Amino acid sequence: MNRFTGALLLWCFSLSAVQAQPNSDASPGDNADPAQASIRSVSELLATMAEHHRHLNYRGTFTHQDTNGTDSFRLEHWVRDGVEHQRVYYLQGPEREALIDKPLDCRSTGEMLLANRAKNLEAQRPELEKLYNFRLLGLDRIAGRPTTMLHIVPRDPFRFGFLFGIDRETGLVTKSILLDEKQRPLEQFQYVELETNVAPEQFAERADVAISHQVSAASWIGCGELSEREPATWQLGWMPEGFEFAGQRQVNNKIQMLMYTDGLSTFSVFLDPAAQDVAIEARARRGATNFYLGGVKQGADLFQLTVIGEVPADVAERIGQSISPKT
Repeated sequence: MNRFTGALLLWCFSLSAVQAQPNSDASPGDNADPAQASIRSVSELLATMAEHHRHLNYRGTFTHQDTNGTDSFRLEHWVRDGVEHQRVYYLQGPEREALIDKPLDCRSTGEMLLANRAKNLEAQRPELEKLYNFRLLGLDRIAGRPTTMLHIVPRDPFRFGFLFGIDRETGLVTKSILLDEKQRPLEQFQYVELETNVAPEQFAERADVAISHQVSAASWIGCGELSEREPATWQLGWMPEGFEFAGQRQVNNKIQMLMYTDGLSTFSVFLDPAAQDVAIEARARRGATNFYLGGVKQGADLFQLTVIGEVPADVAERIGQSISPKT
């Protein structure tokens, strides 16, 4: 799934601020000194981000910016008969749209991890604070709506940071910036218009335009299942602390896909039997997503491996070079 599709799920922003203190009882709705924000406040915000948007009916216009430039989109999101529908219409270039339908009770591994960590944030705070520093920055106004700002700063150089603008009424992420190791913006999106509490029958039938990306509800087979605790045939010799194996899939009947997440950041490893006796060695980047390509052998067989993730380039390369077959 590309970074744009991730933007459809509304994640990600830059600045400096005071650190949240764990001993205060301030709530995220209080217009108080951000230095008095409690870990309970952060927990409530994370839980809202992870859960509430899935049940809301809303539509709006947002911009998305990365290294390739800025694009604008119109988004519609509604729930009907137990299915979560999302339609995104491209407002620039050729007319086209993306359609994503998903069972309402189906959550990605990243959503599950984030929800669990938010729910148990107070108990898991020592573990979480090894990875990220959570800062409430106070109030802002996005798309004409009051917004609470949350800055998430990584404590190591192995993952990116986030700055979220969270709508105070609905919990939707209305503005976001993904930050690199030096807290510089890599990729961002922001709503410029947002309408909430829209009745499902108000969403129009699909426009007669080309479909650039489509996922049906029926295709989400076994989603959210965490039965696999480790990869079946491959192992990572190194990955950043806090990341967990999130599952394994077979792509096109031959490519193996291994997924990892810490609840906020993600990376995937693809292993494809090499068509020739030589594997490609390369690095690439699109927005906040880094790619590392290399080769690894399993017995006499050569595999082309690709690491794709929202992690720094040297981290993606180190992960790729640590992969080996299980013996």
